[in-house]
Amino acid sequence: MHTYENIRAKNLFFITGRGRSGTWLLQSILDIHPNICVTPEALFIIHLYGKYINTKKWTAERKTAFIRDLFSEEKLKDWWQSTPEAVHNLLQTYPPESRFSDLCKAIYYEYAQRNDKQNAVLLGDKNPEYSLYIKRLSQLYPKSKFVHLVRDPRANVLSYQNVDFDVDDVAALAHRWKKYNECVLAWQREMPDRILVISYEKLLTDTQATLECICVFLGVDFMPSLLEFYKHSKNVFDWNKKITDPIDPKKATAWQGNIQPEDEACIFKIAGAVAADFGYTTTLKPKLTTKNRFGLFLGQLTFFLEKLLFKLPLKWRSAILRVYRHRTKVL
Repeated sequence: MHTYENIRAKNLFFITGRGRSGTWLLQSILDIHPNICVTPEALFIIHLYGKYINTKKWTAERKTAFIRDLFSEEKLKDWWQSTPEAVHNLLQTYPPESRFSDLCKAIYYEYAQRNDKQNAVLLGDKNPEYSLYIKRLSQLYPKSKFVHLVRDPRANVLSYQNVDFDVDDVAALAHRWKKYNECVLAWQREMPDRILVISYEKLLTDTQATLECICVFLGVDFMPSLLEFYKHSKNVFDWNKKITDPIDPKKATAWQGNIQPEDEACIFKIAGAVAADFGYTTTLKPKLTTKNRFGLFLGQLTFFLEKLLFKLPLKWRSAILRVYRHRTKVL
């Protein structure tokens, strides 16, 4: 088979989860597997979806436009180290009747090729944002699977308060945790064989058994070398530098004693029902203060705007993402 058919035959999977829930950690671990290549996050599938999903004929001009718009996602250059020239050379082999999903999968293959993983049977994408687009992704890739990481909402909120991106309000962060995980729970009920939910705490405290479970789900053999992922970490930044350390089970409960009772009560008032579905509970009486109500509105507003962002024209969205990422130093 030539390149086009080879790439189409490869399976794709997605690592999802609310940010600060261990998605970088799992990406770093699974990428060590010789049969798996997992990219760092980039939003190009949903970023380009609206403009290109209905393309029926991929002419040379249409491919050129696709590549130009593709690289408006700056993470492809800064995190993936990809180039328009490399993608162009690969897409030249694609016939005009290719599908949007085929071209997107080619981008993952191009990354794998440059990272000595051209023989990987699984191509993976780690992307918290894709938690909100599981239906769309599952339709684009009917054989794809999803590994969703969930973290105790108290720990997740505290973790977000230590970084410069997203909002810095307990109620707002609790609402955003709720919405991300609520979406995945809903789709897991629809397609339980394609979505595996893993707790961040279990990944830390029972690492090998958890990884064995993930490998069975993905259809690959467990490799003991996965436990030494930290020796080979890539894409390390100030806010994810812990991926260069061995797993410390104590970090699963490190948040305890650091959260204010009123904050915990607020989190469970907003997200308690979803948290309970994952086994997270509290002994406190859930309640909101007046300040929390303003924060909840902020969380609702930011979530609405986040969803609205991907309905805007591609040029507008690219400009907004560029400004946001540079201000928050994500890029």
